Amino acid sequence: MTTTSPTPAKRVTFPQARGLALGATSLIHHADPQANSDDLVDAAWDAGIRYFDTAPMYGGGASEKLFGPSLTRYPREEYVLSSKVGRLVRDGEPVLEFEDPLWRYDFSADGIRRSVDASLARLGVDRLDIAYIHDPDRFYDQASTESYAALQELRAEGVIGAIGVGITQAPMLARFLREIDLDAALLAGRFSLVDSEALDEVIPLVREQGVTLSIASTLHAGLVDGKDSGHFHYQPTPPAIVERVAAIHALSERYGVPIGAVAIQYVLGYPEVDTILTGVADRGQLEQNLSWAGWEIPTELWAELDASGLVSAPIPNTLLHP
Repeated sequence: MTTTSPTPAKRVTFPQARGLALGATSLIHHADPQANSDDLVDAAWDAGIRYFDTAPMYGGGASEKLFGPSLTRYPREEYVLSSKVGRLVRDGEPVLEFEDPLWRYDFSADGIRRSVDASLARLGVDRLDIAYIHDPDRFYDQASTESYAALQELRAEGVIGAIGVGITQAPMLARFLREIDLDAALLAGRFSLVDSEALDEVIPLVREQGVTLSIASTLHAGLVDGKDSGHFHYQPTPPAIVERVAAIHALSERYGVPIGAVAIQYVLGYPEVDTILTGVADRGQLEQNLSWAGWEIPTELWAELDASGLVSAPIPNTLLHP
């Protein structure tokens, strides 16, 4: 299987947002989270990473509070910063037993503005380069109208630079791409060695529209690189997926290549993909991912993987014929 894809002309260009990007999902899980955040951002910056992503959901605003001081040590114009809207951090309000204690959903126009204002305050910046509507699966009607209109106003005011949707459901992201005018998209868990759902609609739409595309969870929280094979899309991993991962691992190992390198470079090989968001917890994990992203992989491996049927989507020509 092979595929050819023209490089899309981006409607909003972020030249700094290429290759690996740093996500702040795991910053709070550390004995000294601020020192760890500083060290992680330093390592990312030294490696050339210039795209940083966070969200109010991560630790109830804690990741933004950590990321802010870490990033303010660097020139603001030299990096891309994104956060998300649709969840408001709770501030001492009553919480029902079934509700999340840290945040609540709010896709209203007022909620969107309040969310952006709060994120800017926690981060210590005056603008976001990208604001993603976060996991609006059950709120499509309000998110595609009221939330979107509020973000258009904020973009016109210069408070945000681009409007995106960040989501885990490929069909829903495709619906947003078809029905409203997005600058950016973030898809988690649906484009990897073992899940090619993004290729059904999302990748063709991104190619057609020139949307900046970021992919997250390419390693499926340790499933692909062997750290944790227990869960796939928040459910017990089907035996067929475990077997596929094991077979890809064995194929990669014969060439002396880590499966993590194959997983990362496979996704980045698609010209429609701008970045992979890596939600690492510390410098060591980041350096591992950077090593995988730069690993020299022989074209023979890609050709054999392409012919094996183990990956349910084409190996891009950029990898088969570099």
